[in-house]
Amino acid sequence: MGGCESCASSRRKDVGSFLREAVAQGDLSDLRQAIEKADGCGLDSSTARRRFAELAKQERQSPESAEDMLRWGMNTQDGVVLCSVIEEVSAYAPDHELLPSARARLREHHQEVKHRLRKLVRNRDLRSLGVTVDRARRMGMPPVALEEAERLLQREVSSKFLPPSPGGVAAAI
Repeated sequence: MGGCESCASSRRKDVGSFLREAVAQGDLSDLRQAIEKADGCGLDSSTARRRFAELAKQERQSPESAEDMLRWGMNTQDGVVLCSVIEEVSAYAPDHELLPSARARLREHHQEVKHRLRKLVRNRDLRSLGVTVDRARRMGMPPVALEEAERLLQREVSSKFLPPSPGGVAAAI
Protein backbone atom coordinates (compact mmCIF):
# COMPACT_ATOMS: atom_id res chain seq x y z
CA MET A 1 0.00 0.00 0.00
CA GLY A 2 2.88 2.34 0.73
CA GLY A 3 4.17 1.78 -2.82
CA CYS A 4 0.82 2.78 -4.32
CA GLU A 5 0.74 6.01 -2.36
CA SER A 6 4.27 6.72 -3.45
CA CYS A 7 3.35 6.10 -7.10
CA ALA A 8 0.31 8.36 -6.81
CA SER A 9 2.37 11.08 -5.19
CA SER A 10 5.01 10.80 -7.89
CA ARG A 11 2.32 10.92 -10.58
CA ARG A 12 0.77 14.05 -9.02
CA LYS A 13 4.20 15.71 -8.98
CA ASP A 14 4.73 14.82 -12.64
CA VAL A 15 1.31 16.13 -13.61
CA GLY A 16 1.87 19.30 -11.56
CA SER A 17 5.18 19.85 -13.32
CA PHE A 18 3.54 19.25 -16.72
CA LEU A 19 0.81 21.74 -15.79
CA ARG A 20 3.31 24.44 -14.79
CA GLU A 21 5.29 23.92 -18.01
CA ALA A 22 2.14 24.09 -20.13
CA VAL A 23 1.12 27.36 -18.46
CA ALA A 24 4.57 28.80 -19.07
CA GLN A 25 4.69 27.70 -22.73
CA GLY A 26 1.21 28.94 -23.56
CA ASP A 27 0.31 26.23 -26.08
CA LEU A 28 -3.47 25.71 -26.03
CA SER A 29 -3.51 22.00 -26.80
CA ASP A 30 -0.78 21.19 -24.24
CA LEU A 31 -2.52 23.36 -21.69
CA ARG A 32 -5.87 21.64 -22.29
CA GLN A 33 -4.24 18.23 -21.91
CA ALA A 34 -2.40 19.29 -18.73
CA ILE A 35 -5.64 20.64 -17.21
CA GLU A 36 -7.43 17.38 -17.93
CA LYS A 37 -4.62 15.38 -16.32
CA ALA A 38 -4.51 17.70 -13.31
CA ASP A 39 -8.26 17.41 -12.83
CA GLY A 40 -7.94 13.63 -13.06
CA CYS A 41 -5.39 13.67 -10.24
CA GLY A 42 -7.36 16.09 -8.12
CA LEU A 43 -4.88 18.94 -8.52
CA ASP A 44 -5.98 22.57 -8.55
CA SER A 45 -6.00 23.78 -12.15
CA SER A 46 -7.72 27.14 -11.68
CA THR A 47 -4.62 29.19 -12.59
CA ALA A 48 -4.10 27.10 -15.71
CA ARG A 49 -7.78 27.45 -16.62
CA ARG A 50 -7.55 31.24 -16.38
CA ARG A 51 -4.44 31.20 -18.58
CA PHE A 52 -6.20 28.89 -21.05
CA ALA A 53 -9.19 31.27 -21.22
CA GLU A 54 -6.88 34.26 -21.81
CA LEU A 55 -4.97 32.48 -24.57
CA ALA A 56 -8.12 31.20 -26.24
CA LYS A 57 -9.59 34.70 -26.23
CA GLN A 58 -6.40 36.16 -27.71
CA GLU A 59 -6.37 33.51 -30.42
CA ARG A 60 -10.04 34.05 -31.18
CA GLN A 61 -9.52 37.81 -31.35
CA SER A 62 -6.57 37.78 -33.67
CA PRO A 63 -6.99 39.56 -37.01
CA GLU A 64 -6.37 36.25 -38.76
CA SER A 65 -9.35 34.63 -37.07
CA ALA A 66 -11.67 37.61 -37.69
CA GLU A 67 -12.33 36.55 -41.26
CA ASP A 68 -13.08 32.97 -40.22
CA MET A 69 -15.39 34.16 -37.46
CA LEU A 70 -17.28 36.53 -39.76
CA ARG A 71 -17.67 33.91 -42.50
CA TRP A 72 -18.85 31.39 -39.94
CA GLY A 73 -21.30 33.90 -38.43
CA MET A 74 -22.77 34.71 -41.84
CA ASN A 75 -23.08 31.02 -42.70
CA THR A 76 -24.87 30.04 -39.50
CA GLN A 77 -28.12 31.63 -40.72
CA ASP A 78 -28.66 32.78 -37.12
CA GLY A 79 -29.05 36.51 -36.53
CA VAL A 80 -28.22 36.28 -32.82
CA VAL A 81 -24.93 34.51 -33.50
CA LEU A 82 -24.08 36.89 -36.34
CA CYS A 83 -24.80 39.94 -34.17
CA SER A 84 -22.53 38.57 -31.45
CA VAL A 85 -19.72 37.87 -33.94
CA ILE A 86 -20.04 41.36 -35.44
CA GLU A 87 -19.84 42.96 -31.99
CA GLU A 88 -16.79 40.92 -31.04
CA VAL A 89 -14.88 41.49 -34.29
CA SER A 90 -15.81 45.20 -34.29
CA ALA A 91 -14.16 45.55 -30.89
CA TYR A 92 -10.72 44.44 -32.07
CA ALA A 93 -10.82 44.84 -35.88
CA PRO A 94 -13.29 47.68 -36.57
CA ASP A 95 -12.05 48.19 -40.14
CA HIS A 96 -12.14 44.55 -41.19
CA GLU A 97 -13.11 44.20 -44.85
CA LEU A 98 -15.87 41.64 -44.17
CA LEU A 99 -17.71 43.70 -41.54
CA PRO A 100 -19.85 45.60 -44.11
CA SER A 101 -20.96 42.29 -45.66
CA ALA A 102 -21.72 40.84 -42.24
CA ARG A 103 -23.73 43.92 -41.27
CA ALA A 104 -25.67 43.70 -44.54
CA ARG A 105 -26.47 40.06 -43.79
CA LEU A 106 -27.59 41.04 -40.29
CA ARG A 107 -29.92 43.68 -41.81
CA GLU A 108 -31.42 40.88 -43.92
CA HIS A 109 -32.04 38.91 -40.72
CA HIS A 110 -33.68 42.01 -39.23
CA GLN A 111 -35.99 42.31 -42.26
CA GLU A 112 -36.96 38.63 -41.99
CA VAL A 113 -37.76 39.08 -38.30
CA LYS A 114 -39.81 42.23 -39.00
CA HIS A 115 -41.95 40.28 -41.47
CA ARG A 116 -42.33 37.43 -38.98
CA LEU A 117 -43.32 39.87 -36.23
CA ARG A 118 -46.00 41.46 -38.44
CA LYS A 119 -47.42 38.04 -39.22
CA LEU A 120 -47.44 37.02 -35.56
CA VAL A 121 -49.11 40.29 -34.53
CA ARG A 122 -51.78 39.79 -37.22
CA ASN A 123 -52.39 36.22 -36.04
CA ARG A 124 -52.17 37.22 -32.36
CA ASP A 125 -49.78 34.31 -31.71
CA LEU A 126 -48.58 35.56 -28.34
CA ARG A 127 -46.30 32.67 -27.46
CA SER A 128 -44.34 32.84 -30.72
CA LEU A 129 -44.45 36.63 -30.60
CA GLY A 130 -42.77 36.73 -27.19
CA VAL A 131 -40.03 34.35 -28.29
CA THR A 132 -39.46 36.26 -31.53
CA VAL A 133 -39.29 39.64 -29.76
CA ASP A 134 -36.66 38.27 -27.34
CA ARG A 135 -34.65 36.87 -30.24
CA ALA A 136 -34.95 40.15 -32.15
CA ARG A 137 -33.55 42.03 -29.15
CA ARG A 138 -30.60 39.64 -28.93
CA MET A 139 -29.83 40.17 -32.62
CA GLY A 140 -29.60 43.90 -32.08
CA MET A 141 -32.85 45.04 -33.66
CA PRO A 142 -33.69 48.67 -32.88
CA PRO A 143 -36.38 49.06 -30.20
CA VAL A 144 -38.55 51.07 -32.61
CA ALA A 145 -38.95 47.98 -34.80
CA LEU A 146 -40.31 46.02 -31.84
CA GLU A 147 -42.79 48.59 -30.48
CA GLU A 148 -45.98 47.23 -32.10
CA ALA A 149 -45.25 43.66 -31.02
CA GLU A 150 -44.36 44.73 -27.49
CA ARG A 151 -47.55 46.83 -27.20
CA LEU A 152 -49.67 43.84 -28.20
CA LEU A 153 -47.88 41.58 -25.73
CA GLN A 154 -48.23 44.12 -22.95
CA ARG A 155 -51.91 44.71 -23.71
CA GLU A 156 -52.69 40.98 -23.80
CA VAL A 157 -50.74 40.17 -20.66
CA SER A 158 -52.28 43.01 -18.68
CA SER A 159 -55.79 42.10 -19.88
CA LYS A 160 -55.31 38.54 -18.58
CA PHE A 161 -53.94 39.58 -15.20
CA LEU A 162 -55.92 42.78 -14.69
CA PRO A 163 -59.46 42.22 -15.92
CA PRO A 164 -61.25 45.44 -16.83
CA SER A 165 -63.39 46.73 -14.03
CA PRO A 166 -64.83 50.24 -14.10
CA GLY A 167 -63.72 52.04 -10.97
CA GLY A 168 -62.05 48.86 -9.62
CA VAL A 169 -58.48 48.00 -8.82
CA ALA A 170 -57.43 47.85 -12.49
CA ALA A 171 -58.74 51.38 -13.05
CA ALA A 172 -56.72 52.64 -10.10
CA ILE A 173 -53.54 51.18 -11.52
